[in-house]
Amino acid sequence: MPSFLFIYRAGPDPVPADRVAENREAWGAWNAAVQEDYGIRTSGGKFVTSSGVHDSDGIARGASMVEFESLEAAVAMAKKSPNLAFGGSVEVLEEWARPNQ
Repeated sequence: MPSFLFIYRAGPDPVPADRVAENREAWGAWNAAVQEDYGIRTSGGKFVTSSGVHDSDGIARGASMVEFESLEAAVAMAKKSPNLAFGGSVEVLEEWARPNQ
């Protein structure tokens, strides 16, 4: 079954304080739905280019490595990601299948 990388990006505004518990609960349900224990959460870091190293803008907030039957199925699931409710986005990338050698 093909593997996909979901890269979760934050929206322009933080989760409102009165919705933090709701957001945590939604992520717990999400982790169960994509069959992972917790996913990969990120905080801070560096952005590296050929012109130098800069502080990360913090938009990339985490990732999941998940399996689905197709890209279409992965995208359908990504459309249910909890961060979309707060202006975020999910980049869905299919793992490149290395040809048999």
